[in-house]
Amino acid sequence: NWEFGTRDTGSYATMSDVVAYLDWLGSEVSAEKDRRKRLVAAGQAIKAHEKMLSDIMLYGKDNLKGVSELEGVEIVGGLDNPRREGLVSLRVKGMASADLVSALRDHNIRAHVRKDDHYSGNILTPMGWTDCVRISLCHYNTSAEVTSLLSALAKIVKQ
Repeated sequence: NWEFGTRDTGSYATMSDVVAYLDWLGSEVSAEKDRRKRLVAAGQAIKAHEKMLSDIMLYGKDNLKGVSELEGVEIVGGLDNPRREGLVSLRVKGMASADLVSALRDHNIRAHVRKDDHYSGNILTPMGWTDCVRISLCHYNTSAEVTSLLSALAKIVKQ
């Protein structure tokens, strides 16, 4: 086999660290003794936590409305989307996506514009959208961070 240049040994070291982290996380969420089973347990815990956070973002928590209930908010992929994992892409009618990202940044919330290009065009083009805002979650995020996002969005949408 021919290979292109020198292998990136740093990438291999990083991957080892990722596996070690997932192994540790699996030991925190399960009593498994087998490494592979701990890795699976970590993956299951991550998926469950990200689903819980996504559900809070979509449907709200306590007295906070979720993005699905905010006036003028349109969600990519709909609400009942079993493939949704840790992110919600949306737009606010009448507001440029870049302006929404800027307004969220003013509330110390990081989000990103996704444009109708080679990365997101296959989704946005059929919808007739030119852009949207992507809000990503990860297993280290908390429900308090998501409720901060919802509070900020409620203020922004009211303006």
